[in-house]
Amino acid sequence: MTVRSTRGFTLLEIVVALAILGMGVGVVMQIFAGGLKNIHRIDMAHQAMNHAENVMNEILSNEAVRGEMSFSDDLDEEFAYTAEVRNWEAPDDEFGIDIVEPGAYLLSIQVDVYFKNDRNGKLYRTVCLKTVPKETAGPRRNPPADAIRRLFGTQQ
Repeated sequence: MTVRSTRGFTLLEIVVALAILGMGVGVVMQIFAGGLKNIHRIDMAHQAMNHAENVMNEILSNEAVRGEMSFSDDLDEEFAYTAEVRNWEAPDDEFGIDIVEPGAYLLSIQVDVYFKNDRNGKLYRTVCLKTVPKETAGPRRNPPADAIRRLFGTQQ
């Protein structure tokens, strides 16, 4: 008659436990890596939207942009952009409402920011209208410095 000891684990039980633990750790690592990849994608999309907004603001504030033109350039090692400025044609308005004030016209500006290294060709697009006077009446005056301070609430 043989007596079996019931104190401890067999080698087979330890191997099975380690295999189950290893699979669990592998699944957790894959989930963690997927989360990091999604964070990177969201960060890149946020950067692209910021670039698109910055390019649009530069075009809108540039008084030399008064007609149709195109721009394109690299923004950094990840992004490039193209911008199209076209004359905006008002849609047929059945109500007879004038959208544009007299003595001015509208330009349609479209800015596309895209990833240089993206196989899928993903891009972020912003579109805006810019009002341009048909004729400028002499040089533009800059507002006085105190008016700007009052507008933005800064006192110096």
